[in-house]
Amino acid sequence: MIFAAVLLMLHKARSESYMFCEHGRLASGIVYLYKGDFFPFHVNPPLVSLAAAAPAVLCGVQPPNLRLLEITSLMRIESRLGESFVKNNPNHFRLVFAGRTVCIFLNVAGLLFLARYAHRLYRGSSPFLILCLILFLPAFIGYGTTVCSDAVSGIFGAVAAAFFADWLRKPDRSRMISAGVALGLAELTKFTLILFYPLFLLMAIFIPPGSRKKDQASLRGRFAQFAGICAISLGVINFGYLFEGTGTPLRNFRFQTKLLGNIDATANTRAVGNRFNGSGNGFETALGYLPMPLPVNYIQGIDTQRLDFERGFPSYLRGRWSDHGWLYYYIYALLLKTPLGTIGIFLLAVVCSLFLKGYNASWREEMTVLLPGVALLLFVSSQTGFSDHYRYVIPAIPFFIVWTSKVGRAFTPEMKSRYPRSSRAVRWLTVFFLVWSLGSSLWVYPHSIAYYNELAAVIPTPEGRNALRPESGKRKVREKVRDALNAGPLGGPRHLLGSNTDWGQDMFGLERWCKAHPEIKEIKTALSGSFPIEETEIPSSGFPPLATEPGWYALSVNYLYERQKEYDYFLNIRPSAVIGYTIYVYHLTAKDAESAGSAQNRDPKGNARKTYAR
Repeated sequence: MIFAAVLLMLHKARSESYMFCEHGRLASGIVYLYKGDFFPFHVNPPLVSLAAAAPAVLCGVQPPNLRLLEITSLMRIESRLGESFVKNNPNHFRLVFAGRTVCIFLNVAGLLFLARYAHRLYRGSSPFLILCLILFLPAFIGYGTTVCSDAVSGIFGAVAAAFFADWLRKPDRSRMISAGVALGLAELTKFTLILFYPLFLLMAIFIPPGSRKKDQASLRGRFAQFAGICAISLGVINFGYLFEGTGTPLRNFRFQTKLLGNIDATANTRAVGNRFNGSGNGFETALGYLPMPLPVNYIQGIDTQRLDFERGFPSYLRGRWSDHGWLYYYIYALLLKTPLGTIGIFLLAVVCSLFLKGYNASWREEMTVLLPGVALLLFVSSQTGFSDHYRYVIPAIPFFIVWTSKVGRAFTPEMKSRYPRSSRAVRWLTVFFLVWSLGSSLWVYPHSIAYYNELAAVIPTPEGRNALRPESGKRKVREKVRDALNAGPLGGPRHLLGSNTDWGQDMFGLERWCKAHPEIKEIKTALSGSFPIEETEIPSSGFPPLATEPGWYALSVNYLYERQKEYDYFLNIRPSAVIGYTIYVYHLTAKDAESAGSAQNRDPKGNARKTYAR
């Protein structure tokens, strides 16, 4: 099973064009390894970029020249760095694929440890369930095969929590060291996991070994060891950054946010400040003299990442645009982008926990699994400056799946003998939901980023007119089944856009389609992504005009549903083909173009219009 999953992920990594910032992340990693300069892409910790760039460095690729990028202030430069990398390396996609391969094996290695951890907690078929549910989860197939930190941070975060739970269960020096190293490595994958420090402290306080007097000495030693875990993790973080600027006083930093710099971020300027250099109150000024135990670009990266949330960005949900995000955005995204079979197994685990005997571990171990997942979900949801990337919530998913794997206890001889009727029902439901989950995911593969479950097709939205519906008339049963299976991904853009659906991954798919249709001599394109279209065999003739003209068009769903509605009149025309659920190909005749244009003129606000079926 693991071998098959790895082959599927490698095939997906090889067959899809790289996505936004992937080449920039890889180029940043090359700079890290060659020059020890961690400023490029400092909005993310460097571990994933370092690992992904290792094959490129071993192949002797030269680092981009930072002097040519005209870096000013604390601006983000990863996109221009990636463009420079692509321009100077004709084999850039092979290098990106090599980096993707490294990320795949990082994920699989962490998953094997989580399976072992689940076996200790719940026994039975829990390891098998974890491997099935995560390896074939569309989110991990989709984002875990890219040079991005979201999936890796989810796995490494769960591994760090598992080591910490093992230390909580039986504190000793070896477990303290293991927990500290694991926590440090997790922190090197994503800034979101900094939440683990206060969370683990609360867990150490409220999940103690006991409250009797004879345990007080061990409790004091426990907190001393917790301090050791934090110190070791900080050492790992600093080592990951080569101790770059460690010990710099807080007052010497240049911040851009209201939180740290006391600057109005909504002004959208490049101003910098520091509330700890005397511009704040006396306590803040005193803090400014403290040397920071973290690298300069670790702290600077947190500030730059925070800047995006303070300024805010246009956000899209359920066919509507907003200048801010929503508290329920990520829960809604989880509901639509998680296979219903997986949700069914989770609900079955809830029933087993509340109403059936023999499925729960000790309350301490249950809390060490559930609390980090809940805390991460709540923390990400609370950042409402903008809501755009479902992948931000991926670090919480492994915790819920580890907890869900308790239903695997129903397959143990003990449960079969003690509770024959209830365990039989749990086994049958588990198998049913697991088959549903795997089938739903594999049907959409390799277009896993664009995956949406069946709810995306049936939940109404204010802009429901934009749904792509099956052709009317008599059709074969096979075609009706195919349309039903595709309904979720095709209905997804009504609910979510951006990296949730189209992150630029299907440019190679469009290229293959164009090769299969040599009669198409030119096609107007409006595509998302970072891969240079001039390096493909797509006969692109540039962006579509705002006024409809006869000819072939290939449009990303992000452009079809964009805020300005420049191309939304295409939503009233049935496409000739849909590439990977993210690129719609249209062929307009002169009559089609005239009809679509007149419809656009009659209804500039985007209300319901006549549908031109093909």
